[in-house]
Amino acid sequence: MRTAEAADHPYTLYWGLFDLGRAHLRRGDLPRATRVLERGLDLCRMWQIALGTPLFTAALGAAYALAGRADEAVPLAAGAVEEFRRRQIHRWPAFILLCAGMNYLSAGRIDEATSHVQEALALTRRLGARGSEAHALCLGGDVASTRGAEDAEGYYREALALADELGMRPLVAHCHLGLGKLYRRAGKQHEAQEHLTTATTMYREMDMRLWLEQAETEMGV
Repeated sequence: MRTAEAADHPYTLYWGLFDLGRAHLRRGDLPRATRVLERGLDLCRMWQIALGTPLFTAALGAAYALAGRADEAVPLAAGAVEEFRRRQIHRWPAFILLCAGMNYLSAGRIDEATSHVQEALALTRRLGARGSEAHALCLGGDVASTRGAEDAEGYYREALALADELGMRPLVAHCHLGLGKLYRRAGKQHEAQEHLTTATTMYREMDMRLWLEQAETEMGV
């Protein structure tokens, strides 16, 4: 990014900002993610980088959703998906759809969240994008769990197996957290404790503090 800024090269800076913002978002560092993504979105709009605008809009909406700002997140998600429909972006297959699904889930709009998850799963499987498929499966577990659907465990199990195979440790931890929450609500305390302990350990090792706090809350720490 420093090189791009010194060279005054907006397109290179856009890629750097997107990757950095996405990394902060994955870690749950929402203040940093928000600052970087807002800057990137402003850059895309200023320089009319059409490819980047929906990506930054979707990611920023996800950051807002995780911060509890659902009212601001949903319009961003809707705009990003509309642009995605016009110009599909396969460098990060289903990224926009998954961000939108997360936003709608945070807003309690479960039917729309479900629709975006199903579309993301179909797209990632058609493209053979297994990493993105794993993210879609985990979000599918979150949505199904919120709905009280019986297939929530299946989503998490499938996501966990795929994420573990691909070495996606943050997503593995998310799957354990999802399973822990699911089992705790079902009264399966032993299974819940096992998964929540694994999630807590992994989040602590990766310094993912937002998620660590959630896991510890579920454990009653």
